Amino acid sequence: MKKSRLFLVSALAFFGAILFVVSCQKNISSDTASIPAGKSKLSVYLLDGPNDYQQVNIDIRGILVKVDTCDKAGREDDDDHHGCDDDHDSVRVQCDIWDTLSINAGVYDLLKLQNGVDTLLASGYIPQGRIERIKFVLGTNNTVMVDSVIHTLKLRNNQDFIFLNIKHEDIDSITSNNFQLYLDFDLSRSIQFKNGDYWLKPVLKPFGHHSSGEIEGKVRPVKSHGIIAAINGTDTTFARPDHHEGEFKIRGLKPGTYSVLIDGTNGYMDSLIQNVQVQRGREVKLGTIVLHK
Repeated sequence: MKKSRLFLVSALAFFGAILFVVSCQKNISSDTASIPAGKSKLSVYLLDGPNDYQQVNIDIRGILVKVDTCDKAGREDDDDHHGCDDDHDSVRVQCDIWDTLSINAGVYDLLKLQNGVDTLLASGYIPQGRIERIKFVLGTNNTVMVDSVIHTLKLRNNQDFIFLNIKHEDIDSITSNNFQLYLDFDLSRSIQFKNGDYWLKPVLKPFGHHSSGEIEGKVRPVKSHGIIAAINGTDTTFARPDHHEGEFKIRGLKPGTYSVLIDGTNGYMDSLIQNVQVQRGREVKLGTIVLHK
């Protein structure tokens, strides 16, 4: 019964969050006073990556941003706009500009970036306007470790990039012309095992801190737990507590009522916490959760 329930939860999940924080700047710096006229500031950080793999090594080579410079204020409608087709991305010559961020290119083990740990990935000055799309570029040195064996992650259809449409609600405004954007890297949907090979096609979900909430807590005893799931209808997000203190944090949650399932391991029973209320821009603290045998 327990395996069946966890399988069902996994089937519903956006599993394995990797977050990229976008806040605007080509020099990797927190200085906002030196933003050039007509520019905005954008920085990209890498966070959180829970999964059952032992390693997930992703070769990240570039991040490009598409800006509608005719929309200086950034319109608030969330309707699909021009250029939303990944295979036929159009550019209005007079308005749309693609800008490349300065990136700390390299291979990142996503599983080392869990529970709030982050690393600066890229940053850059971009033209003022509405951020419409992100282009995420991969290299070919991608691997996954399963049962202590390293396997090559092959790119689906040899495609080394993906496009991601950005809505107004996905953008956090920190100060004038200084923004943040979070991208949730869904490992379970991004990695597939087929015909003896592991295949990679990144699936990412954008969200803003101001429009989403967080759940955090601590599970004891240590080594009594596995994956933790925050469930809201068919929308499920996972976290894996750290091995030392049992602390966890789940980010990017839509406002609503959640059930939090703690998967007990090593003879410990599962625990289910219901009616957890998540609000925009707020953090729900569950405290210490004690599992029993």
